[in-house]
Amino acid sequence: MADDKKEESPAKPSLFAHPDPFVEIVWTILTILVILYLLNGFVAFFTSSTPYFSGGVAFSLKTYLVNLFWKIFAYLKYIMLVVSIGLAIWIVDLYKKVVALRKAEAALLYTAVAPKEVKNPTWERILKNSQSPNENDWRLAIIEADIMLGDILEKVGLMGETIGDKLKVVEKGDFKTVDNAWEAHKIRNQIAHEGGGFIINQHETKRVIELYQTVFEEFKII
Repeated sequence: MADDKKEESPAKPSLFAHPDPFVEIVWTILTILVILYLLNGFVAFFTSSTPYFSGGVAFSLKTYLVNLFWKIFAYLKYIMLVVSIGLAIWIVDLYKKVVALRKAEAALLYTAVAPKEVKNPTWERILKNSQSPNENDWRLAIIEADIMLGDILEKVGLMGETIGDKLKVVEKGDFKTVDNAWEAHKIRNQIAHEGGGFIINQHETKRVIELYQTVFEEFKII
């Protein structure tokens, strides 16, 4: 069965339509200049006292054309009004296109240069373990956080064999969260030395992890 619905024909583009609004602006300006040039030549022809033809026939022809021109000129103001309105609508449309284009370019630029959120996978794993219902995961979270602390102290070039040795030579002016690092490291040592004999709950685990977090935030690794 044939489809009764007729396909809608695509809208016809305007005479100077172009994907780039700036090209449309150039065509608009050129069109206006050409129109003005033709009007100027048209007026100059009929207002000039110099004959463009010779003989009586030429004079009669020019007289006829002059009379025709003045008849047309009587309606010229209405024609120019319509043309002006059309050009005004055209300019507004071009302005909207330029604004939309600028917004699209700005969005692309922002997307290109916007910094992506950087996540530390080790820290994400530590947080996950600290929220686990398993006590062994709590201990593992603190131990891994202490390893991250050791890596930081190693990178800043502190002298010493152990984390404790490195923390002893820290100047508080250079390491504002050194007290938090000390407190968290002591809990880690208790876990490592006492093993299962050291009792820890989830609340204490989260508190210790928050101590490590202040250190990592100071050094901007999370």
